[in-house]
Amino acid sequence: MTQLQKADGVTIGMANWNHRLFLPRSLASARRALRALAAQGVAGEVIVVDDASRDGSAEWLAHASATLTDVALRVAFQPEQQGPAAARNRILEAARYRYVCWLDADNELQSDNLFLFVRAIRATGAAVVYGNLIVREEGRITGLRSNLVYRSSLFHTNEVDLCSLCDAYQLLQCGGFLAEAAIKSNEDWELFLHLAGDGRLLAFVPAIFGTYYVRRQSLSYGFTPPNAVARRMHDHGRHRSLEGRLLGRAYHPDIGWLI
Repeated sequence: MTQLQKADGVTIGMANWNHRLFLPRSLASARRALRALAAQGVAGEVIVVDDASRDGSAEWLAHASATLTDVALRVAFQPEQQGPAAARNRILEAARYRYVCWLDADNELQSDNLFLFVRAIRATGAAVVYGNLIVREEGRITGLRSNLVYRSSLFHTNEVDLCSLCDAYQLLQCGGFLAEAAIKSNEDWELFLHLAGDGRLLAFVPAIFGTYYVRRQSLSYGFTPPNAVARRMHDHGRHRSLEGRLLGRAYHPDIGWLI
């Protein structure tokens, strides 16, 4: 993948496919986050790539890009459905800013906290910083996701969500997301395995990053990921040597290193 010069700041990246009903909520949280960052002197933008939706998303996004003027919003449309990896790679390459905050189109950011994660990624030089996601299902809080330091057990099961802040340069150096049908919507997990295997830092920040909504109609609801396929890509020499080890670290910008 090409590595273009990027300015200091944050691009909030959203890949959308048939999430028209949830776009107002997710985009509103992204706009709040950018306004909060601007108050701290951090430049930002939102990029939404629609993956050939058929539910009115494209029309809604076109209208939003023409009428929402409080933040920098760019919208792109895939000519045919190519999957989330291709959409996110397009965001990575198009991003004006070095740090990319990934937001699923049906989830929300904890807008006032994003600057905390910006401080963390600047201070640590991490490839990825992530925090807790509040899990909501049928209107109730049911738990937390991404509530742990990255560890070797994640080679067996995905416990850290993509909703995180990443260094676009480091992701591009590692080739971005793998657009491979065999991993079936586990491209985020495969990327994190690849980053860990490459010795990149994934840092847990003990703070709320956003809200993760569980929906029965979601592609991931009740879905058993093809562990064997994703893991086989990372099951050789270097990765085997990481078994049983703590791979990430924990950091808070107001305290310093915790682990």
